Amino acid sequence: MVKKHVVLGTGPLGLAVMEELFKQGKSVRVVNKSGKPVLPNGVEYIKCDVRDPDQLRRSVHNATMIYHCLGLPYPDWQTHLPAMMENIIQAASEIDAKIVYGDNLYGYGPQKGALHEKMPYKPVGKKTKVRAEVAASLMKAAEEGKVQAAIGRGSDFFGPRAKNAMLGERVFTHLLEGKPVELIGDPDTVHAHIYIKDFARGLVILGDQSSANGEIWHIPHPKPTTTRKLVEQVAHKLNKQPKYRVANKFIVTMGGLFNADMKEFKELMYQHVNDFTVDSNKFKRKFEFHVTPYEEAIDETIDWYLKEHKNKSESNVS
Repeated sequence: MVKKHVVLGTGPLGLAVMEELFKQGKSVRVVNKSGKPVLPNGVEYIKCDVRDPDQLRRSVHNATMIYHCLGLPYPDWQTHLPAMMENIIQAASEIDAKIVYGDNLYGYGPQKGALHEKMPYKPVGKKTKVRAEVAASLMKAAEEGKVQAAIGRGSDFFGPRAKNAMLGERVFTHLLEGKPVELIGDPDTVHAHIYIKDFARGLVILGDQSSANGEIWHIPHPKPTTTRKLVEQVAHKLNKQPKYRVANKFIVTMGGLFNADMKEFKELMYQHVNDFTVDSNKFKRKFEFHVTPYEEAIDETIDWYLKEHKNKSESNVS
């Protein structure tokens, strides 16, 4: 029986991981609860709500590797993220499958200097706290020998399908349509951004390498710069002059009184009003890895948005 590489979640990161695994000739299955996405021929799909242990067991049968790339709206994190991780750990332990968790950097909370894997967690609210707890539960299961596991962390990702990213449609689509770019915080602070394909490729390396087991790894990205400079690179390539609409800390705080999304985001403003950088030297010392330069990543992302924009325009006409 062919062993499967199972990707939980078909958001931007899950689909990027699927594409990388498929490109490498691996047997891939994707799992979500929302419905079958567009997939290459040969990629299997199973509908499953990971919060249901029995559904999850059926969806990961004969898996050798499980990539946890599930995302949820902020308000659901406290209720569902811990239970989902518990179910994934249990299901993986029953079939001796390795877990690779695609994580973010929220659990560290505000820190001084570049984030590195040995930093203690300093949550400042419910979202940062639950992300730290979920990651700790996976590492505890690995330390106890219940499962093989590795955590790969990336900063704010951008690229194909990542419409809701900081460098998402509020930058690329807005520039294409002549609208102001919408940003949060201080766009002139240095902020780490990772190309989603690099993030996915890094996670697959962690899956392939047994030496990654039981540890947390920061996936490399190019030397960070300011968000404004990245926006200007995008605008230059599109031959546009960017205009900005920036929600600073005061606006986010006041907006949170009336808007649920802004209220949830208030806890994370520390990432966007101070320099936010990541140390990935541990990963680079251990594994061979080519980081996609920002210019190349932006070119590929523009190509994707241009196709999306064209498809949207044609759909509106028809």
